Amino acid sequence: MTSRTQGFTLIELLVVMAIIGVLAAILLPTFAGAQKKPHDTAAVQCGRAIITAQTTHKISTGTYATSPAALGADVTEACAGVEIQSYAAGFAPGTGQAGNGAIGADTLNYNFWVYSRRGSASYYTSTGDGWKLRQYSTY
Repeated sequence: MTSRTQGFTLIELLVVMAIIGVLAAILLPTFAGAQKKPHDTAAVQCGRAIITAQTTHKISTGTYATSPAALGADVTEACAGVEIQSYAAGFAPGTGQAGNGAIGADTLNYNFWVYSRRGSASYYTSTGDGWKLRQYSTY
């Protein structure tokens, strides 16, 4: 009688490893994008909070605010962890730059960029855009 050892052959193991590798290659980019999405959402929420507060600030003071802190605790809380940069400051969005926390503003107009360093996009607005946040780029 011949005895046979039970187990998987080398070919079977290689096929399983190849399948796992293909699945990982397909799913990893999806998971990476999913991790950045909450940070992009936080930047959009910050931008919307600034836009809403600027309207109230303009009505009560006659000018637009130049810093998020001047817009109150709601904006400060909504913008925690989000970079804010004046639109007119020659800003080029990117993960290596920090926002200066300034909003470009005068009595008639305001503008700003918002983004999260851990996100994948930056957003901007100005009075000429009808106070709508627009996505600038993904990086």
